[in-house]
Amino acid sequence: MAAISRLSPALLLSLAVFLVGWFGTLGTHRLVEPDEGRYAEIPREMARSGDWITPRLNGIKYFEKPPLQYWATAATYELFGTSEWSARLWAALTGFLGILLTVWLAARQYGSRTALLAGAVQAGSLMYVVLAHVSTLDMGLTFTLQMALSGLVLLTDRRRESSPPWQAVPLLAAGVALAFLSKGLIGILIPGAVAGIYVLVTRDWQLIWRSKPWWSLLALVAIAGPWLLAVSQHNPEFARFFFIHEHFARFLTRVHDRYHSDAFFIPFLLAGFLPWTPLLPLLALDAWRSWRTQDRVAQLLTIWVVFVFLFFSLSQSKLIPYILPLFPALALLAGRLLARLPARPLAWSLAAAAAFWLLIALAGTAVALWPGIAATLWESGGQARTGLITSAWAVALATALAAILAVRGRVLAAAWVAAAGSMLFSALLLASVEKLPTRQSVSRMIASVQPRLTARTRLYCVNSYHQSIPFYLGRTCTLVRYRGEMEFGLNQEPMLFIPDLERFAAAWRTEGDAVAFVDASAYEDLRRMNLPMRVLHAEPSLIAITP
Repeated sequence: MAAISRLSPALLLSLAVFLVGWFGTLGTHRLVEPDEGRYAEIPREMARSGDWITPRLNGIKYFEKPPLQYWATAATYELFGTSEWSARLWAALTGFLGILLTVWLAARQYGSRTALLAGAVQAGSLMYVVLAHVSTLDMGLTFTLQMALSGLVLLTDRRRESSPPWQAVPLLAAGVALAFLSKGLIGILIPGAVAGIYVLVTRDWQLIWRSKPWWSLLALVAIAGPWLLAVSQHNPEFARFFFIHEHFARFLTRVHDRYHSDAFFIPFLLAGFLPWTPLLPLLALDAWRSWRTQDRVAQLLTIWVVFVFLFFSLSQSKLIPYILPLFPALALLAGRLLARLPARPLAWSLAAAAAFWLLIALAGTAVALWPGIAATLWESGGQARTGLITSAWAVALATALAAILAVRGRVLAAAWVAAAGSMLFSALLLASVEKLPTRQSVSRMIASVQPRLTARTRLYCVNSYHQSIPFYLGRTCTLVRYRGEMEFGLNQEPMLFIPDLERFAAAWRTEGDAVAFVDASAYEDLRRMNLPMRVLHAEPSLIAITP
């Protein structure tokens, strides 16, 4: 670690460029529906209302997740104002801290070279870098789980010291409590299951004593307990919904309609680990050898990766980001491998990844230039087409340059150039997504309506709900004939909801200052009802009207 602390001017400059690239692109594009709109709006309402106990989405009780990210983002709004940049800061910050934690842990276990290589692998893994720049709960959960599991790694390695380092138990305890506040019981289950499997496999029963589980229990009581107590006192219905419906029912049933096959995550792991995916066979072989030699740290890291992957694969509710928590362990295993490998295997792996991206870039360019398909592509991809193709070219060229550096034996430089390619790809990709026609239609709608609003304008969302509308317009929207994920909250407060068009029409006729966002089918129904309305803005699937 001493080598890392004596950074050269070139490395300091590289770190500064990395920081600018990591945090500087957070506000370059609008929120992506639906997740970013949801996780930006809940903290906005929290900060505005001053109620930091009961999370609300669109003014409706929303108990699907604990409040750690809501609190962090609401505090960010208070400090920096409400914006896309501040809405994404928690994900970017926890993603960056996760890389630092990997570097620190790898340096402690294996030395500075392994640490810098592991950091590059984590910073360059495609899924990791993309989700660090998107406002979802998964990166915050990943970092807090990484804290807990890093504590377990320190407790596992008995080679260097007769007693565990002082950081081990606090990391484990704080990580478990914060992971619970990030996404619920999964924050307790994953560290507990990984530790339990490790103990059963290695017969290292003393780990139970070394980990001092009562510290984790105390941390849960001290950190998560006050909110659980307060939210339950204010909302008697909370506990049953949060613990039964959002944990056990989500995992064991298809209540959330997110069922996929058990192999669902395989292609996303392969794509998400780029540009390091070609190294996976070597990683598996190295893990197997470490297992046979009873390398305790490698065994724990392997259990960490395999358990997270299998646990979510067996769940009846699957979303792509669920496997994100395995990436820090994968980065540690990869950094450990790369530090021992000759340069040529890395060069071949990066060359294979570059070839993959080159094929994507060439295919996209060819399709865009082909006369018979160009018009169709322009219609479906809109202005996003150029950015998406450019992002593929950028990552292909950066990965190819990294392969050349690896051929010349400059492994560390190659790894970080490859990571920079993934970061550039992520920035271009996310900036291009908002230019898709479906995204632009909502943006145009909001831009057209916003100047017409007054402090007293009431909003209605009829037959549909776009998550970013309340965020950008700075007010909630009365739902009409739409319940969606807010069904539980509406069951508790039905007065916040209009169940049918007839009752909406009655309320609308009394409005003097209101705007309704109506989907196309409901608009036709309202027109047949002779409802007084004037179109403010119209898109193919959404129409804004006023009395």
